Amino acid sequence: MKKVLLVLALICLVAIAVWISFTRTSAGPMQDISPLAPSATTSQVAAPADSAPLATSTPQTEAVGADTRRYKNATFHFSLVYPNRLQALENKEKGGALTVTFEDPDTNEGFEVYITPYAEDSVTRERFMTDEPSGVYQEPVDVVIGGVRATMFFGSNPLMGDTREVWFIKGGYLYEVVTYKELDTWLGGIMSSWKFI
Repeated sequence: MKKVLLVLALICLVAIAVWISFTRTSAGPMQDISPLAPSATTSQVAAPADSAPLATSTPQTEAVGADTRRYKNATFHFSLVYPNRLQALENKEKGGALTVTFEDPDTNEGFEVYITPYAEDSVTRERFMTDEPSGVYQEPVDVVIGGVRATMFFGSNPLMGDTREVWFIKGGYLYEVVTYKELDTWLGGIMSSWKFI
């Protein structure tokens, strides 16, 4: 029951983020983002009537060791290795986006990967505020994920509290990976297995 509630909460959070993303557009590089930075110009558009996930599925994954499995997604061009105690669940979202949740059903330990089409070459302030409405962007660090420059930072959201996040852009997609702040080192090990395919 606890797992179902957490999955529903994550789905609601993603649905809210997707809905907000349809209502704002702007420009400005992510490195300029701070909770006190001035907002860029925004234009409002009609929100979709239903921003719930379109479909949910359990992806096929392969064992790569006694305790790990490999997730691959040809559509969004990436793979990663994760602990086999986690269950993977894909949620197709409006606008061609996808959320992949990896979660231990017994402990709720896990992480989420959100991928959405994105035409910019940097994360705009409005995009950041859409997906991180708390505005928390602490201790940003440039890292490399799968050969691509990424920004890792501490964030916050109402469902998870303090978070560790990694955001990066590749091939017309924005990738956002999030977990609980206390799982920072654990997520780092998983992200070191990330490959673009």
